[in-house]
Amino acid sequence: APAASTGTPVARVLPEGRPDPVAFGAFVPGAPADPATLDRFAERVGRMPAVVSWYEAWGSPEAITGPRPRMDLLRTVADRGAVPMITWEPWDPSAGIEQPAYRPALVARGDFDAYLRSWAEDLAAWKKPVFVRMFHEMNAGWYPWGAGVDGNAARDLVAAWRHAREVFAAAGADNVLWVWWPDARRGEVALDALYPGDPWVDWVGLDGYNWGDNRPESGWRSFAEVFADAYAELTALTDRPLMIAETASSEKGGDKAAWIADAVAALPTRFP
Repeated sequence: APAASTGTPVARVLPEGRPDPVAFGAFVPGAPADPATLDRFAERVGRMPAVVSWYEAWGSPEAITGPRPRMDLLRTVADRGAVPMITWEPWDPSAGIEQPAYRPALVARGDFDAYLRSWAEDLAAWKKPVFVRMFHEMNAGWYPWGAGVDGNAARDLVAAWRHAREVFAAAGADNVLWVWWPDARRGEVALDALYPGDPWVDWVGLDGYNWGDNRPESGWRSFAEVFADAYAELTALTDRPLMIAETASSEKGGDKAAWIADAVAALPTRFP
């Protein structure tokens, strides 16, 4: 197994090295490709995020014809004192859910090794910390890699994850922090069947949203209601450090500002 982190707190990778119990991250539309967008965001909220997140798809035109990964984006974030986090998606975003060419079993078999190595070597040369999350929300059915989609089995996802980590370990990319995270609404496959194991994971995380009246079937739900059950399942599975990787609140059905304030208050107390 590759060498994983020892599960130390967020201060392990954040530039200022403070042992803060909660770190502030953000996905800012347009950033970091447009640095001014990120700077305007930081000015409005009063600080630069500790983590800046964006998405890279394996099958996008940019990934096929351009440099991979975009080192200029990594530099933009690091130069501002933040840590990059790349959501690394094995699919063509324009082609819908059923994309058997990107099945996890094919990743595990080695069909994408040249692509994996190109990323591993570039990120190893980068040397600075970077979060990578692959197969995010794998317990759901809305991505080609999801458990049960196109015949994907839990063992395929585990094998593909471990294989990718082995490729990165062979390239010496130990500065890459691998974040494994399901969707907080969970799915039909238990998380323990999908989890690659602590030696293969540096961080874990959860995605969850308060959809409010945008989705009447879910209704208005507090941050704690969105995450409590999945948090309990995930923290029983591992003691790896945990992040909320994606979250937001609708403005329909309640007070969005109060929802955010309640979320901030709940993090260090109900979700330590």
